[in-house]
Amino acid sequence: MINKKTYHPLVSIITPNFNGEAFLEKTIQSVINQTYQNIEYIVIDGGSTDGSHAIIERYKKFINYLKIENDNGIFHAVDKGIKKSSGEYIIWINSDDILNPKAAENIVSIFKNNLNVSWINGRCGYIKNNIQFSFIPYIYPRNYIEKGKAHKKFYGYIQQESTSFRKSLYIESGGLDISKNSAGDYLLWQKFSKITDLKTYFINIGYFRTHKNQVSANKDSFEKFTGHISSKYDLNLIRLFLSLIYLPFVIIKTFIAKYLK
Repeated sequence: MINKKTYHPLVSIITPNFNGEAFLEKTIQSVINQTYQNIEYIVIDGGSTDGSHAIIERYKKFINYLKIENDNGIFHAVDKGIKKSSGEYIIWINSDDILNPKAAENIVSIFKNNLNVSWINGRCGYIKNNIQFSFIPYIYPRNYIEKGKAHKKFYGYIQQESTSFRKSLYIESGGLDISKNSAGDYLLWQKFSKITDLKTYFINIGYFRTHKNQVSANKDSFEKFTGHISSKYDLNLIRLFLSLIYLPFVIIKTFIAKYLK
């Protein structure tokens, strides 16, 4: 039997990058400043032509695996990184996002104490004008994810930087569709939902940064690659209402999951 107090599972953090020099350094710094120490950091660069390589070189000693080569886009890069990883748990953080300093510590405490949990999400965070904001963790019913309703104009996106999952789940699901250039995470969540529930906890994982070059920010691109047309009904208020109702239970569940098991 594993001794939970002395067992420190490896966490693999994957960062895909292509011409991300504007925010890449902040991303790397957020990884190396984690409070949890048993981390494997993997950076997959798709042949950047900006100043990304100089930034990567400065932090090379903190990167366990680095691959610089042309690829088929962000999801191809992430897939390569996950397949190369050795960790039990995966955190996927893009080169324009950042991790909360306790991200790895938080997800380890949940997964280690809840062996039946394979996929979690925490509080949604975003960065605006270099200021970090965190919201309540949103509740995503499994059937909504599986049926393709977990997107912005229906029930709100599941934010990739606010989630974490076991590598075993990724392998079982078949992983990312590397032929996609948009909404690959959305399609991955659908695969996950056919296997397990997305469990919500009151923890901080990551923060996303909105900017004009984001592929996911393009509505037409999203619909083209997912095959879904955004609903004329915006259910974000329903999502907020349900999440507020469940918030006390999420907080209690998080406390039990982290400290009482």
